[in-house]
Amino acid sequence: MSDALAMTEKLGVEGGLERKQVLHLRLLAEELFGTLRSIAGDIRADYWLEAERKSYEMHMKSEIDLTEDMKKQLLTVATSGKNDAARGFMGRLKVMIAEFMLSTKEVMPYAMADAASAYPMVGFAGESAAVWSMVYYKDEIQKHVHKSKEASEAWDELEKSIVANIADDVKVKIVGSKVEIVVYKAF
Repeated sequence: MSDALAMTEKLGVEGGLERKQVLHLRLLAEELFGTLRSIAGDIRADYWLEAERKSYEMHMKSEIDLTEDMKKQLLTVATSGKNDAARGFMGRLKVMIAEFMLSTKEVMPYAMADAASAYPMVGFAGESAAVWSMVYYKDEIQKHVHKSKEASEAWDELEKSIVANIADDVKVKIVGSKVEIVVYKAF
């Protein structure tokens, strides 16, 4: 992971980014690594960056065999009766990924607060697939922010999220057991 973070910083410096911008790029990469690691633990994943001028795409792709035990760890239920794993923007994103991977019938029951933000794709070779976009999610939450307490809470979480405030978009693609998370940022 340290090599990947160093590569991310180096690409930002070589791309002419200012120090603060390079730090933002690194922070997004750290959050990207943390998201996948918190779902599946120590796994092998491919990480790469694509850059054009000052527009960056950070890609992380892995095959995750999510077990019931992983799900239980991720979806620990608090005494409040609420899903602690689904607190905060990144928590909701993690739950959405985990829930989709475990059950195509119950895509994200907690994850996205009544916003139909993950949309099914045509699967490959019969596998289920879905795509989720932060931009679409924000739009859906904003439409319901004054109508629903859950949407209002989700909006507050978005405003507090480092990733939601720094990244231009985050997309999650899930096909069968393969997960790809892409963070987009233009400076």
